[in-house]
Amino acid sequence: MAASPQAVRSLPDLGILELATSKATLHVPVIDSATRIPALDGLRGVAILLVLLCHAVFEMQPSSKILTHLVAVGRLAWSGVDLFFVLSGFLIGGILLDSRDSPRYFKTFYLRRAYRILPLYGVAVSLFLIRYIPFDWMPGWLGKFSSTPIPWFSYLTFTQNIWMAGAGTFGVGAMAATWSLAVEEQFYLTVPFLVRKVSRSHLIFVLSSVVVAAPVLRTILHLTFKYGNFANYVLMPCRADALSLGVLAALMVRTPRSWNWLHTRRSVLYGVSSFLFIGLALLTYAGYDATAGPMVIIGYSWLALFYTFCLLIAVTESRGPVHRVLTSRGLTQLGVLAYCTYLLHLPLMEASRRVLGIHFVYASEATQFVGGLIGIALTLVIAKISWAFFEKPLLRQGQAYKY
Repeated sequence: MAASPQAVRSLPDLGILELATSKATLHVPVIDSATRIPALDGLRGVAILLVLLCHAVFEMQPSSKILTHLVAVGRLAWSGVDLFFVLSGFLIGGILLDSRDSPRYFKTFYLRRAYRILPLYGVAVSLFLIRYIPFDWMPGWLGKFSSTPIPWFSYLTFTQNIWMAGAGTFGVGAMAATWSLAVEEQFYLTVPFLVRKVSRSHLIFVLSSVVVAAPVLRTILHLTFKYGNFANYVLMPCRADALSLGVLAALMVRTPRSWNWLHTRRSVLYGVSSFLFIGLALLTYAGYDATAGPMVIIGYSWLALFYTFCLLIAVTESRGPVHRVLTSRGLTQLGVLAYCTYLLHLPLMEASRRVLGIHFVYASEATQFVGGLIGIALTLVIAKISWAFFEKPLLRQGQAYKY
């Protein structure tokens, strides 16, 4: 999941930096972690919307041929998590870059992350661990707890993705989505040290090397490991290209020359993103799922590049249709609620489907679809309450720790 932006001022409030180019002198503000970019909230809203649609609609297997073709259009909706990775790399990487010389660099970073991530995650994990109470307490109409090869302690240590890779399964569906949180937390154990200890020029080389190495590692696992394709989906080193591309984008917008280039070459951004989108359309047409060989070898990197260029467009655009869509109230509000929504949507969708299954056929398309929509509605209501009365106050407390 992408981190919430540490925002206190808007783009127009920034001081103007005069940059000379071969054609003209441009007055362009360079972004830092204090810059609030509403379009990024909207982009996060797109990411969580893709995830919700994936689990509510596009994972269905309808019996109708027409519906099957319609559902196939959204085959890549699972990639909303890849957009989260790019956003997280950009936002967290930017915060680290701006505070790399602070004497309170590590302490403040990890305390702020703890305030943002751990309380809500702790609530979700605590509810999940009720399943390990050593007596039968579940109402019969809700069924029994399914068995899982993923040990309970892995959820407390953010290592569940490693156990998932070894077992070739997400384990219990209610906690399946937490694999991506584990990926991000593991990334946060490494990137702060890189940013702190490595010069910017060398950091570019290191991050670029990770982007190149990730598909190589995925290819090796694909060829040699029993559950290689699944492991490629859930292991941090295999998804580090998306996170590293986000950090590289954060470096670009903090470098006057590249920031100026982005503003004067927006047509290039649109052109490259269009080309990458065509590639994604071909992957969709080919019918590859998230763990298909071509997808894990090159598809993840292709998705990461596409979302990185989408991010750069969102950052550089201050008007036009793309900006208006990304700054729309619905998407930005959804982006603000993304973390709680991501954590709770699967268990609430499953619970809604089970309740409907009491009166209707649980495995029917109608039950799965309607139950998914009810689960999403419940999730958004709870997420709204959680943000107002739980997450936002805790976020303020975390912000009290200064770099």
